Amino acid sequence: MIEAWNALDGAQKVFWGVAIVASIVFVIQTIMTFVGLDNDTDVDTGGLDADEGISGFFSLKNLVNFLLGYGWAGVVFKSLIPSSLWIQLAAVGVGLLFVLVWVVIIRQVMKLGVDKTFHIEETVGQIADVYLRIPASGEGSGKVMVSVRGSVHELEAVAQSAAIPTGAKAKVVSVINSDTVKVEGI
Repeated sequence: MIEAWNALDGAQKVFWGVAIVASIVFVIQTIMTFVGLDNDTDVDTGGLDADEGISGFFSLKNLVNFLLGYGWAGVVFKSLIPSSLWIQLAAVGVGLLFVLVWVVIIRQVMKLGVDKTFHIEETVGQIADVYLRIPASGEGSGKVMVSVRGSVHELEAVAQSAAIPTGAKAKVVSVINSDTVKVEGI
């Protein structure tokens, strides 16, 4: 084992060292993620959001992902590419590809955690379908079906003025309480 290590040139020792250390850290991070102890540390980039671009790339996990791709690519490409400059460029490219793939995966996973809670205030200004006739103002309530962010909700509705028949369209003008809106016919 020592003879094999000593037979490697300096660049190969670096690639192997980076690959082994990054692999160990990656395995530890993966175990911590599954156990629930993961806590990624972001670099302060002057107030930029991850959605704004560059700051989403500067994290400990992405550094480990880059080094993992870089190290193993250098090890593999040593026997395939004769030029050490091209090996370095290929290894950097693979490292960046690892980071890019990780960021894409994480962004897709984060979309699963988006708050899809219905807030009745979001119905104001929306067009609704009258489900049950809405009597004139002050004479009672009916029902409307309104779509908010792709999901349809059935709500109690009172008319702003004139009665609105079943099957008509109505515009939500205000919120009365947690399950009732005021509408006007359109």
